[in-house]
Amino acid sequence: MNSNKENSRFAFVVAKNVHPSRILPTRGFDPELAASIRRDSVQQPLIVRPLPSEKGMYEIIDGYLRYKSVQADQKVLVLVRYDVTDVDVFKISEATFKRKPRNTYERAQFYKGWVKTVEAKHGSRGAQAKVASMANISEAGVSHYLSINRLFERLQSQNISERIFGALKNQSVNKLYALAKVEDNSAILEIAAKMAETDMSLNELMDLIEEQTSPLRALIEEDEEAESESTGIDDLTSAAQELEVALDKAREVLMVFTSRIVVNPRRYVSPGIFKRIRTMLKALKKIEKEANRIIRSEKQAGA
Repeated sequence: MNSNKENSRFAFVVAKNVHPSRILPTRGFDPELAASIRRDSVQQPLIVRPLPSEKGMYEIIDGYLRYKSVQADQKVLVLVRYDVTDVDVFKISEATFKRKPRNTYERAQFYKGWVKTVEAKHGSRGAQAKVASMANISEAGVSHYLSINRLFERLQSQNISERIFGALKNQSVNKLYALAKVEDNSAILEIAAKMAETDMSLNELMDLIEEQTSPLRALIEEDEEAESESTGIDDLTSAAQELEVALDKAREVLMVFTSRIVVNPRRYVSPGIFKRIRTMLKALKKIEKEANRIIRSEKQAGA
């Protein structure tokens, strides 16, 4: 049975003569889909292209999960597409994808493979823009998926547990892109573990990232490691007095700083100044929060 298009035709092919794509990323096996196919058979034909090096063999363009759900000697209906380039494979796969939506991890792998394929054909310059145009998404969107793909590669290199890795696959693009920007590997593992345990919002995740990566946190952890070396009353009193002196000096500098900005704000307008002020404000709030935490722990100990 032929289709109306000259460059394609329908055919029944034995499943063992169909191979997974050599360029599309493979997807995880879906037990629910397999059960559905066993019950109702394959409802949509696989889209394939001939393998030029192996006569009578075909490469999957769309329908990998359906292919994985049938027996090797079972005949399946396929739509054979001819004259299909590697770049076309990604275009067709994206346009015809219906059965089971890709999760964020799978989409990140998909766009990474698409960009790599375009680079092999046209060069790296403008490859992301070309993919964005073909996929009908923004270039920034493609860039985000590439960052997320690098994130998962980093997590794999850190030997992250399968449970946490699996939980992250379905997180939103915005959350995973925010996590991808974390540079410290130990912090990224801690944050990933908490993301796997808690259904947090994007704002909650951003707060957690700020908390885990702030310079103040590093200083606190460094001091906590040294705490066992000196826990005497004299040392504690001295440390508290040093903190008070440092705060007094900081207060004097900040009063001069803020008064000058109020008097002549134009003088201080420059790229990044607002961000630096916000960083100082967050640091002061963290100091206040840490002080309150110590006070609360003391009250609980007294109780």
